[in-house]
Amino acid sequence: MGLFSKFTGGKKGGHAAENAQAFIQKLTSDLGLSGDQAAQVEQAIRGFFADRKQIKQSGGSKDEMRGSGQDFKDHILHILSDEQKQKFMANIQEYKQLLRGR
Repeated sequence: MGLFSKFTGGKKGGHAAENAQAFIQKLTSDLGLSGDQAAQVEQAIRGFFADRKQIKQSGGSKDEMRGSGQDFKDHILHILSDEQKQKFMANIQEYKQLLRGR
């Protein structure tokens, strides 16, 4: 069972778990995340997926989804050092694609 399988569940959840793992591995590699930072990123992803699931289940709007994404990005930026933030922002589109599985 993958790292995120318990909270994403099902076939689609497995895909989300793979995307989350790829995201964490890429950030760790690109940004040199410490173990503590990687754990914080994992928690941020868990919260992000939980928020998006709740928004979808409640029939939330695209604006709510965008807000959830912005909150997630802000949370990630809060975890990073200034140098890591610059690298993250320079590659943000690539990281978004990892979470989307594209």
